[in-house]
Amino acid sequence: MADLDEVRRLQAEFQRVQLTAAKQKLSERNIVELVTKLVELKLIEVLYTSDGKEYITPQHLTKEIRDELTVHGGRINLVDLQQVLNVDFSHVEGKVNDMVKHDRNLTLILGQLIDSSYRDKLAEEVNDRLQEQGHVTIAELAKAYDLPPDFVREVVEEKLGAVIRGQVDSQDKDIVFTDSFVSRVRAKIRGALSAVTIPTAVGSIRTRAGCQERLFHSLLDELLKQGRLVGSVSGGRQDKSIYYPEIYTRAQNQWLDSFYAQNGYLEYDSLTRLGVSDVKNTIKKRLKGENLVMLGACCVGPAIQDQLSASVEDALANDTWVDVKTFLPSSLSRDDINELLSQVLRDHQGALVCADTIVASQKLVNDSAKLFNDLIKQKAEKDIQENPAILKGDGDKSSASKMSALEDVGKEEKKEQRRKKATAGSRKEGTGGREIKTKSTKKKGRGRDADDDSDDDGGAAGGGGGGGGGGGRLQESSFMNVKEIQRELQSQDMFADCPEELLRDIAKQLHRPLSRQYQEVAKSIFLQASGTGTSADRKKTFAELQDKVSGLWTNARLFEKGVKLFQDANQANLCRHVLKTICTDITNLLVSAMARDNMVAVPDDGQLTTESRWKLISNLPKEVQTPMSKMHQALSGQILDDFFTPVEHFCSSSNIGIVLKKPDKKKERQLVFAHRQALAEQLRGESEAAMALHLAVVILFQTLTQAMVHAPGRMVPAVLAHLKDMMEEEAYTTLAHFQDLVVQRLQAEGSGDQTAVDTLTKEMDTLLPKVKDIALTAKRKTQAQEEQ
Repeated sequence: MADLDEVRRLQAEFQRVQLTAAKQKLSERNIVELVTKLVELKLIEVLYTSDGKEYITPQHLTKEIRDELTVHGGRINLVDLQQVLNVDFSHVEGKVNDMVKHDRNLTLILGQLIDSSYRDKLAEEVNDRLQEQGHVTIAELAKAYDLPPDFVREVVEEKLGAVIRGQVDSQDKDIVFTDSFVSRVRAKIRGALSAVTIPTAVGSIRTRAGCQERLFHSLLDELLKQGRLVGSVSGGRQDKSIYYPEIYTRAQNQWLDSFYAQNGYLEYDSLTRLGVSDVKNTIKKRLKGENLVMLGACCVGPAIQDQLSASVEDALANDTWVDVKTFLPSSLSRDDINELLSQVLRDHQGALVCADTIVASQKLVNDSAKLFNDLIKQKAEKDIQENPAILKGDGDKSSASKMSALEDVGKEEKKEQRRKKATAGSRKEGTGGREIKTKSTKKKGRGRDADDDSDDDGGAAGGGGGGGGGGGRLQESSFMNVKEIQRELQSQDMFADCPEELLRDIAKQLHRPLSRQYQEVAKSIFLQASGTGTSADRKKTFAELQDKVSGLWTNARLFEKGVKLFQDANQANLCRHVLKTICTDITNLLVSAMARDNMVAVPDDGQLTTESRWKLISNLPKEVQTPMSKMHQALSGQILDDFFTPVEHFCSSSNIGIVLKKPDKKKERQLVFAHRQALAEQLRGESEAAMALHLAVVILFQTLTQAMVHAPGRMVPAVLAHLKDMMEEEAYTTLAHFQDLVVQRLQAEGSGDQTAVDTLTKEMDTLLPKVKDIALTAKRKTQAQEEQ
């Protein structure tokens, strides 16, 4: 029966095969052409694999991408996905972007495709890690999962409270921790800081607690606010800040209060050794109501201030001194004591602080000066007798302050001299009748003690150049130097127990006043000794200087006209002679006058050499020294204008006020005539041949040129040669022969030929009357022609 059934089955199978139609099989080439045609007709859309052997539709690519994403756990890199699918990367990337755009459960992060299942898985793993560690950070998770921190933070925030059981730090959103972790850390902080009894850096406590810095400080602030910890934190929310337990702060405050109550001051170093970091602010907060003075090394309270003020008041009231260092804390430096004294002395006048710690009454210093009155007078009298050149000039102060005597005389006689100036001109040749007037150039803003700017010991050595060698700057004088004054004070009973520092400071203060007092006394004695002490003496000196300078100036100007008639070398030689004689006399007069007015010693005979004159000028005040120097330098030149210009400036109304008025023609003729008459009178009585020839030639020059000439003996031949064309031939020949005789006699005297000397002298004596007659009777050619 079984065999029959098997046969029947086989028959039915055979029948089915017979009834089935035969299939048509296409070749691979036909298939490619067919697919290409369908693509061209846009009937289908296919994607080629990377090897080009297979086609795949976009829908199938999407399916395969999802399958691979599922296989890889919801996260796959697009590069790996392209290799698995064997499709060009651009097709994979394009399809993934399209999928992400239409499916919000998919995310493309840094070339990785992630679906929601992976996000759930990530949240579960983060929760496991969080529960295990107690806290995690976003940066830590991002590094562990190789994901961007923003994506990790997004997942954590999304799953927090649902999958992730924890909380985010309110101060730092990148930290996630569990409540149990916070409780553990809080307990560690509370336990560690509760056991601390000295100031401790919070950084070490935080390290032991093993939590983030911000979380630590948040929990620490919370514990302090709740009162679970009794203390304070100094330094802010950082590891370098210090925690001060209340027990330690209480001990510090107790010591501070106790020390201040007993001593009235607090040392900064002592508080620093106790561990107080911000000492000054701590003191100010603790002693808020106290009137404290914060010094460099300590702070002082009202008790010490009152004690110091009372001691200072007592010393000033009794005109004595007190060394405050003896009762002030030893920890105070000199600078601290000086600063404290400056605050106490604000309300006290007439106090002198010496060596930063000694307070003395200014009246004590002033009274000390009276001890030297007799010594000053004795020393001044002795020094004036031994050396009158001991007065110190005032340096750069204006000469007007030194010439006040002459200025006063000028003011008194101003009107009277103006009325008499016309008649005064006839008394001396070329003199004007105006007084010397000095212009005050005192600098504004400088008091009578302006010289106090000098150094204390500037004149302590005394001495300096002065009286020797024909005069000069009266040497800088000093009554005593500082050490000598100090020794003198030390010998007084009132300063027996006085500290050396105070004596030295008092001596320094007295040095200038005593020197000025000594100079005034010596100056008074000097003026009396020099004859300019009284008003009458000053008036007489004033008038004499005016007459002499005016007369010499007029003569110099008249001689200048004669000099200009010569040429080249002769003119230069004549200029030099005028400068060496008349101009030198003018300069010497002015220099001597300025020297006396500035208390500079002048030689008794009044004669100044070039060296002594320059020494005087160099010791005069600068405003006088400058024009005087120009005059002095011009004397060694050969140009008269170089001398006249500084003289006119110095004698102008803007300086000393001597009027150097140029005479008019009438006055000039009178002066020239008077000069000729004086020369003629001298010639008539002259018996010496050389001098007679000199006078005769000068008179002839004035007669023939109507100009005065001031020539030395060696210039007589040149002057005579200049007059040759103006004289009669016979007269010129006579004078020339007489000149030759003079020269020959000089040569004979030089050779010792006495016979020749006698012969020449006899011949000159015979010819001398004729020479005088020629000079005295000569007339200009124009004048002779008019008379004929």
